[in-house]
Amino acid sequence: MTRGPTALNEWKSTLLATAGMVIASFFAWFGLSRLSEATAGDTIGTMAAVGLVVWIVSQSWFYMTQVRSPRRLLFLMGVSFIQVVPFLFAAVYGAFGYNDLCVVGAHGPADILYFSYVTFTTVGYGDMAPIGLCRGLAVAEAVTGYILLGMFVAAAVALYARTHSHQ
Repeated sequence: MTRGPTALNEWKSTLLATAGMVIASFFAWFGLSRLSEATAGDTIGTMAAVGLVVWIVSQSWFYMTQVRSPRRLLFLMGVSFIQVVPFLFAAVYGAFGYNDLCVVGAHGPADILYFSYVTFTTVGYGDMAPIGLCRGLAVAEAVTGYILLGMFVAAAVALYARTHSHQ
């Protein structure tokens, strides 16, 4: 007699993927935002920005083509869009360096992470401002935030409508 999969078995790959994204984004932010001023700069920052673009494109492809369960898709989108993307953008800002080389008013990794979340959510308090190449990066983060948060809300509404439809 064969038993059907349990909920944990069904969600195991999704939970592992989510944990991997969270851990990878944390270490990217932790490592890149702590580079010395001699190491950080345009070259490291540009390489980190290219890596970020590759990550976003690959994750978008994965979500659109490989994840079939709407609930798992919503969960992965929520974690990656709300936690992972701002951490990765913060890692890229940190890779460009401090001392007003990227974000005026940022003095360390926590400031860069705060700036990233404020930019991603398009709140824009105005206490920190990007300069140089980071201005373009901040615009890209704000547009990414609009799109990804909109996709997340749309997916949540679609899932709700599908599970609560009256026929």
